[in-house]
Amino acid sequence: MPSSLQNAFSLIRQVNPEAYFNAFRGYCEGLLRVARPLSYPTTLDIILTKACNLRCTFCISYSSLKGGRWMDFGLYERIARQLFPRTFSIFLCSGGEPLMYPHIREALQLARHYRVFTLMVSNGTLLDRSAAQWLVDDQSLHDLWISFDGARKETLERIRRGANYETILGNIEFLAALKRGRGLHFPRLGLRYTVMRSNAGELPEIFPLCARHGLTRVKVKYLNVTNDLEAGESLFHHRRLAVEVFTEARRRAQEWGIQLQLPTLPGQDNRPRKCLDPWRFCQIDTDGSIRFCYPAWRQRLGFFDDGFDSIWRGEDYQKIRRTLDSDSPYFPYCQYCHARLGVNCESSHNKNLHDDAYVISGLEDLQIPFNQRSEENLASGRDRQAST
Repeated sequence: MPSSLQNAFSLIRQVNPEAYFNAFRGYCEGLLRVARPLSYPTTLDIILTKACNLRCTFCISYSSLKGGRWMDFGLYERIARQLFPRTFSIFLCSGGEPLMYPHIREALQLARHYRVFTLMVSNGTLLDRSAAQWLVDDQSLHDLWISFDGARKETLERIRRGANYETILGNIEFLAALKRGRGLHFPRLGLRYTVMRSNAGELPEIFPLCARHGLTRVKVKYLNVTNDLEAGESLFHHRRLAVEVFTEARRRAQEWGIQLQLPTLPGQDNRPRKCLDPWRFCQIDTDGSIRFCYPAWRQRLGFFDDGFDSIWRGEDYQKIRRTLDSDSPYFPYCQYCHARLGVNCESSHNKNLHDDAYVISGLEDLQIPFNQRSEENLASGRDRQAST
């Protein structure tokens, strides 16, 4: 059997068959706009911690309840028991550096027990030899994406404040060699590159770097302008540059044998689309609060321990689903979202626009304020010190 087919079958076996059925049913219910679905979310984004050891210039931040920056592992276990049997994949990243979470190994092992596909995004600074060893031993993490936003040392360390270029690359290389030496498939290694005006020119240079250090895939994401970032950093305002860089990136990726996933260019994204997030996706924050999509970073719908089913199939979720395509959606940001409009509009790139659209009128008690990243990092760092 060709190795590509062997890899495909290996991936299929990682997931519980019940999750495939749930994913198909959720997809159909989403297309039909069923307000009260029978399916459960296909993908979960579980925020284990909001603490981070870096101070990235572009990172969006959102506050949490006092003391709620670290998910209680008992809560994670309750989420796993109820949702993981039907879940296709869980994503561990949003809010902080997952390798800082004290129970990250146990969290991944539990997901493996339920046969859930696991994805994690890390800044790579804490991916030391000990972490690499247990990741390879356990085979419980399927995809590990390293956030790396510059091919050159000065660029990466300017954007990801507190990072060390050589340390990250050394960590990646050690993990790749360890996995290769033992003939093991997981975790698959990839690089996530947030592209903006000031680092776009280095994107084509990233592919020989990946090939030398054992990274086989590159996923490029547009910068979302937030906090005090200049709107001019977004490639939405530099379309000619985007075309030139993406064209050269495709050529270099092919030359070095790296799989490349690029976003659609602004101006070329005219396809009508249906958002399926309210049927297929759910984010659960460190305090157990439920969010229905990434732009809903300020608006919660309830808390897991108050009854997930009553929230997932409750009136607020139903209103979101029923009005998703309307001119006056229950969640106002739906009318500006890239999931509906693609990347042709500025609101898909600039989260400072439409400030009042990120909350739902009447659900003020479930809204949270916006804090600057510097405030969040100081607070989460204090929480971390107090807990150790």
